[in-house]
Amino acid sequence: MAIQPRRSLLNTALKRPSALSSKPRRPELLWLDKNENLDPELLATAQSVLAALDPLALATYPEAGYLYRKLSMWTGVSPESLLLTPGSDGVIRLTYEAFIEHGDSVVHTSPTFAMYPVYAQMFGAEAVAVEYARTADGPYLDPDRLHSALSQHRPKLLCLPNPDSPTGTVMAPSQLRDLLAACESAGTVLLVDEAYHPFHEWSAVPWTQISPNLIVARTFAKAWGAAGMRIGYAVAHPETIGLLHKMRPMYEVGTVAIEFMTRMIDHVDAMEQSVVRINEAKRRFSAQMEALGFGVLPTAGNFIHVAFGGRGPAVHAALAGRVLYRAAFDSPCLAGYSRFSVAPSPTMAEVADIIRQSTEGAQ
Repeated sequence: MAIQPRRSLLNTALKRPSALSSKPRRPELLWLDKNENLDPELLATAQSVLAALDPLALATYPEAGYLYRKLSMWTGVSPESLLLTPGSDGVIRLTYEAFIEHGDSVVHTSPTFAMYPVYAQMFGAEAVAVEYARTADGPYLDPDRLHSALSQHRPKLLCLPNPDSPTGTVMAPSQLRDLLAACESAGTVLLVDEAYHPFHEWSAVPWTQISPNLIVARTFAKAWGAAGMRIGYAVAHPETIGLLHKMRPMYEVGTVAIEFMTRMIDHVDAMEQSVVRINEAKRRFSAQMEALGFGVLPTAGNFIHVAFGGRGPAVHAALAGRVLYRAAFDSPCLAGYSRFSVAPSPTMAEVADIIRQSTEGAQ
């Protein structure tokens, strides 16, 4: 007899890239393609923390209580409001698993993190995409369209990264508060992904203590420079976190990740100083690109968008083989822009020099 998978897995549109096709990035290139934090000073701190770990972390099962208590102090919520996960992506998947059944509706922005519509397909939900509009000031998400989607589709889940990616946009706190109130009235879970905190300092975390409808996803991959550890966490009202805990695996994340972040979180100052360096480098690079006559879109994350216009072919040719970056987007709201993850100023100055020299040769 043939096996009987979940109905949604028979959807021919649901496809995932083969892990076997993955290739390591060339070490001689500048890696500005995945919004990682490769700040050498922060990495030096992380290396010292990693080197001090007891080898038993490799041989023993995880005990996460100490990290929960430290994370509670840093986030300002009780340990009962937290759940460790494999990155913020783990929060997203767990939220779908806990709340989405076949035939439900999920609203998400577009463009956005690729896994939102993928998880909708995995769990047999109807995905309703609310598109960013292209404006002279960059991508714009009309809050009224989100409210309309809530009224029309009555979704079980509304997914809103803040800042969003790849747009780099944020929603004003007053608008987000109105949206949460609408979700509360509709019985909708609002998932706010704060993967880029604290590059964008404002947070919805305090609201989780008064609204069971709100889940905030966080990760240590961006500002903390620990993407390889695959560790993040959910913040929500204790009642809501209790539901997510029912869905968690035997162990939330691995021992090495737990032991590393338990010690790394003592170095909040190193992370915050890195954020300052990255944001300053973004400001300088933006000014350099504008001085060359290129269009620049501000973002609230550790990345920046640049429009090279007619000089694009010369710029892309010069960067090829030297810098990894996102050269182009399919989405109309970002058409004509290239994205660069931001590194500290010395690296971004090197990239700016390559771009400047390419444009001088093209003139």
